Amino acid sequence: MNGLRSLLLLLVVTILLAGAALFVGPVANPSWAIIEEIRFPRVLLAIIVGSGLAGSGAVLQGVLRNPLADPFILGTSSAAAAGVVFAGVLGFQHYSMLYFMAIGFALASIFGVYRIAQINGKAPIQTIILAGVIVGLFFNAAVFLSFSIFYRESFTMLFYLLGTLTEGSWQLIGISASIITSGLGLSWLFSRELNMLTQGEMAAFHLGVDVETAKKLLFVTASAMVAACVAVAGMIGFVGLIVPHMMRMIVGPDHRLLIPASALGGAIFLILADALARTVLPPLEIPVGALTALLGSPYFIYLLRTRQRVGEF
Repeated sequence: MNGLRSLLLLLVVTILLAGAALFVGPVANPSWAIIEEIRFPRVLLAIIVGSGLAGSGAVLQGVLRNPLADPFILGTSSAAAAGVVFAGVLGFQHYSMLYFMAIGFALASIFGVYRIAQINGKAPIQTIILAGVIVGLFFNAAVFLSFSIFYRESFTMLFYLLGTLTEGSWQLIGISASIITSGLGLSWLFSRELNMLTQGEMAAFHLGVDVETAKKLLFVTASAMVAACVAVAGMIGFVGLIVPHMMRMIVGPDHRLLIPASALGGAIFLILADALARTVLPPLEIPVGALTALLGSPYFIYLLRTRQRVGEF
């Protein structure tokens, strides 16, 4: 019951912050047109992207049994960004191709990571993480090589690579929302398997979980959510890393509560970060991805130093 009350409180906070964020910005007394056409889509996008990144982070941390796991550690964020960049290089302008390339590259990266790590039909967690780091570095290099060749003078592309919520297209928002909502729902349906996987693969196997199948399905689901976020908002870091930690302190480790709590917590975090990004240095705007890294790094160091002393990290 305490967990349900916490979820309800998080939902109320999300709604209140979303309403308040509509009136926060460099324009002190915005017209209804500014609120309706600029700020409302932006706040909605913050909710969608924050939910997707934090929810996928909770899933990956559960599957990998690693508190350092987030959408960047397996290379899915970098791969999805590479897909978006290459879509632009190839001249694909339609939003359907944008998502096709982002999701295709993200799924290809997770497939590559799994194949690299697979030994005798099984993929050890430690090897998956190491393979993910290497694949992520490869796609990061590909993204910035493409930027230096094709987009060197493009401030818009640089802003995208740093993470931004300025995309107000309702088509992109709708597609991302559909993918992320479906991914969160599917992940929640596998909460039981996630809870067992956190106890170890052998323990999960003896409890009746098809470990490799569950891991593959959850990896694909998390990768699709990450790709949907990256396609519309670029590379926004630390949300998927620190928000699940914060939510575990509130609702505990049970993924039946942790996944929805992480989604709401991610929405709250990104709404606040975006409001700060567009108001701290008016009329300039800080890329929200850069700001989340600046805010997230000190908190993560604090978390690392305090939680490890009690054996929880």
